[in-house]
Amino acid sequence: MAATAHRWIKGTLLLLAALGASQAFAQAEAYRCGPHTYSQVPCSGGRAIGITPHRVTDKSKVPPQDRAVAAKRAALSPEERQECRALDVRLREEQRMLRAKGEAATLEDEMPLVGVKKRFRELRC
Repeated sequence: MAATAHRWIKGTLLLLAALGASQAFAQAEAYRCGPHTYSQVPCSGGRAIGITPHRVTDKSKVPPQDRAVAAKRAALSPEERQECRALDVRLREEQRMLRAKGEAATLEDEMPLVGVKKRFRELRC
């Protein structure tokens, strides 16, 4: 029992020491002493710089693709950009209507969607 208590106390102390060290690091400052010299302690003529933590990126998120669309559309005239925005809406509506018809959709039902896609490609939206 005493060995278990000793291990528990030792583990707790190690955990507290690690937490204290991480807390101290999070609050640490660095000093720029020269053009290529840095220090943890203040130096004459040096200035304090904050240490910023590394940026954490959520890799499970899908990156935004609208930047590529915006870049392609930036080369278009204002009228063409407006038409592309209208085609975006029409394209979603036509796809929704076609999905709603399911297997009963005919060639005539698909033709409006084909026309919207064709114009979308012509404009290079």
